[in-house]
Amino acid sequence: MRPTDLSHLSVRQMRAFAAVARAGSFTAAARQIHLTQSAVSMLVQQLEDTLGLKLFDRGAVVLLTAAGQQLLPFARRILDDLQQIAEGASDLRALRTGLLRVVAPQMLACTWVAAVLGEFERDHPDIGLRVADAMADEVVSIVRRGEAELGVGPERATGEDVTSTFLMDVPIRVVCSARHKLAQQRAVSWRKLRDERWVIYSSEFNRHIERLLHAHDSSLSMQTAVEVKYLTTALSLVGVGTGLALVPDYGRLFAPNFDVRFIKLRAPDIRRRYYIYQRRGLALTPPAEAFVKMLRSAARSDG
Repeated sequence: MRPTDLSHLSVRQMRAFAAVARAGSFTAAARQIHLTQSAVSMLVQQLEDTLGLKLFDRGAVVLLTAAGQQLLPFARRILDDLQQIAEGASDLRALRTGLLRVVAPQMLACTWVAAVLGEFERDHPDIGLRVADAMADEVVSIVRRGEAELGVGPERATGEDVTSTFLMDVPIRVVCSARHKLAQQRAVSWRKLRDERWVIYSSEFNRHIERLLHAHDSSLSMQTAVEVKYLTTALSLVGVGTGLALVPDYGRLFAPNFDVRFIKLRAPDIRRRYYIYQRRGLALTPPAEAFVKMLRSAARSDG
């Protein structure tokens, strides 16, 4: 016996079948599902032809056949599953369910991004949040591996499988101990920093700064005092006088914790471009779309 060709089965046929079984007549079923009696009859006939089975005994009273009785629970289950799919999709669109997965550098994650996440959670309390804080150099690779749907971080090379869209420019400040001779300055030029030693926390960022300095004045450079992995560690070492550090302006929230001062840079002023990263070719989920809108709104407000 040839297997049944299920490609001709339709939801409308299942719905008509279940409605007739429930109502006990084609006319009553038609009223319930807002179709004509002839349309309901045709849909049931199509279903019977596809299955190769008679589902109803049509007489003065419409009764399920034995085959119809056996297949009805399956039809109802399919309709219930489809209803759940429709309701689930509606919940996703309305942000009543879902998961937002974001990665950002540690300091950015616990300051600027945390503030936007707080607003997001207040507006969409039913959305789960999963936030990965990482080193800035790791953000793109975490997005590439699918461990986060969105990445927020400074400019990095992405390769062909990750896209980046500009988010904001962030001023870079020189940070010194509160006991340093520069601590009371509101701004400082690079020439006055020639003899300072630096705490480095990102090799990529350090290379970027060196390129900018050399383009401005080939005699400018940075002497490394110590290299660390995390920005918070760099701030701690700056606080105890190990050296100076270059830190995005959003890190000033932690100045009191580490007893440091944030000072504006001049000649040249340095700003860092920050981006939103995502996997190329993958559509964002509704929670991620909503979060991107909030990020952009926050970036415009801060700008």
